[in-house]
Amino acid sequence: MSYGTIIKKDVNVLEKIQDINEIEYWLDKGNIQNYFDTPNLVFHGYRYEKGEYITVPDKKMDKILFLVEGTVQIYGIREDGSLSPVNQIVSPTILGDLEFPNEGVTPFFTETKTQAVCLSLSIKKYRNQLDCDTRFLHTLLQSYADKLKFFSLADTVTTTLEERVLLYMENICPMHEINGIETAIFQLRCSRRQLQRVLKQLCDNEKITKVGKGRYKLIT
Repeated sequence: MSYGTIIKKDVNVLEKIQDINEIEYWLDKGNIQNYFDTPNLVFHGYRYEKGEYITVPDKKMDKILFLVEGTVQIYGIREDGSLSPVNQIVSPTILGDLEFPNEGVTPFFTETKTQAVCLSLSIKKYRNQLDCDTRFLHTLLQSYADKLKFFSLADTVTTTLEERVLLYMENICPMHEINGIETAIFQLRCSRRQLQRVLKQLCDNEKITKVGKGRYKLIT
């Protein structure tokens, strides 16, 4: 498959952040240094506009990326050209964790849904150190565990969307709270109308409560 008709901008044509002070700002905001035992790592920063691609299947990832600002959507492309949703995630999060032990190969597109900022660390430059960095490897394990939990939920056979929403809020959502309808729609693989109807039913049944615009909290 050729991706030329899909990609809005080449993943290598990026707005690189040149200001060292700004990179330090994002490093501090994301607590990125806390993920590593290795000292003196050099990070680079990139800024993305909405609709740009961070990763595509025909380009190997040679970096670990830390999304420190923004929202991204991860999906595959079926043979008929339709989207196969995987996840929609907001900062802070790690991109490239699953690809790290797999020579950078990814089957997915990662597309920005908002303006976004990523910090990158070269795998090629630091591979030997990262392979021995206990704190970094623990970070990857936690990231794997979080994604495995999400995929397990997505594959759970349940009879109703209501059950999926409750499982999602109990096991996936931080603080057991949906914070943004668009993300929930993508992750639960349902329509806006379906989700809004279920959320209303759950509120009426006092299983969840609405705490703000697009925000719903599980009642425990």
